Amino acid sequence: MAPEAVERPAAPDLLVEDTLAPEFIRQAERAASWNQPRVRAALSAGVAALGLALVMQVALLFRDGLAARWPGSRPALDSACVWAGCTVEPLRRIAALAVDSSGLNQYEGTTVYRLSLVLHNRGDVDVMLPALDLVLTNPQGAVVARRVLQTAELGSSSRVLAAGAELALQASLNTGERRISGYTIEIFYP
Repeated sequence: MAPEAVERPAAPDLLVEDTLAPEFIRQAERAASWNQPRVRAALSAGVAALGLALVMQVALLFRDGLAARWPGSRPALDSACVWAGCTVEPLRRIAALAVDSSGLNQYEGTTVYRLSLVLHNRGDVDVMLPALDLVLTNPQGAVVARRVLQTAELGSSSRVLAAGAELALQASLNTGERRISGYTIEIFYP
């Protein structure tokens, strides 16, 4: 009997496959792929786009302050807010506002009182006008009435008080049969 021929597997190709390559060669090939001009350009464009998006987010977050400090930026912020669904409003700084003087006087022979006050912006930027919390008390100090008044109800047509400006406000109040002897005024932003 003749010995049968034994089939031997073919010799492997001499090309190095990825899984058989040493780790340092695979690391070098990965590093080289990041240095290609197209990859570098795409990464640079991505970083620039993300940087611009970050600047836009910060500008929209602080839009009221930016518009108050740099009024020239207002048109750009308004157009960005149209796209983002927000609004640019006057700055809200209650610490910059003070009630310089106030008075509550009864019209003789009636139950109608006249409230008058002067609001002063002591800050260096324009601010939004606040609302007023008016509390009326009787001679024993008990609260008779409490009402929140918007500045529009006090005769102001503006929503903004300029830096360093004063604004005189007035309103007539009918208390009915209640006797009033005192009042307090607090300003706040609703």
